[in-house]
Amino acid sequence: MKKLLRREEGSAHLLLFALFGIIAAAFLWVTAFNWMMQTHSLTKTKPLLDRATHAASLNIDKREAALGRLVWDSARGTDDFYKYLRLNLKLGPELTPLSRSHLKEAPIVHHLEYVTNPTYPYVLNRTITVHSSTDRQTTRSVNVTIYGPSIVAIIEVNRSLLGQPHSEPVVLSSVASVRFR
Repeated sequence: MKKLLRREEGSAHLLLFALFGIIAAAFLWVTAFNWMMQTHSLTKTKPLLDRATHAASLNIDKREAALGRLVWDSARGTDDFYKYLRLNLKLGPELTPLSRSHLKEAPIVHHLEYVTNPTYPYVLNRTITVHSSTDRQTTRSVNVTIYGPSIVAIIEVNRSLLGQPHSEPVVLSSVASVRFR
């Protein structure tokens, strides 16, 4: 056994394989860390977006509701959506993150709309383009199922990545039913 341990033949190969193993482990660690940060950002932001969308859905036209029709008051609903989005995500008046916010960049609101359809459930399809007019332009498809007249909000939140010079966009959707069950 001592004779085997004293032989130094092939030690350069062992060193090279160890180096490749360390590089692969570091790459996996950075990838796992970036995925963890993206997931953390998503799970922290999604419930706050849902609350803002719910606040927007509470604004139905009372006169139309008295006649049995659900009509969304878009002016008040939009105002409430942005109000609660700013409060929940700790954003300034121009949606810029304040020091207490977990976001580093301002979110981009792609869609805020009242959706209705003659039959339910209905799958709503929207296409979002992130980083438009740049070399990193990407198209994301958003599919949400609605079960009645609803408010749909789609936002983009950017998260910086470890080891990357750019941030990665995360597209979040939220649906709030106007009709309460």
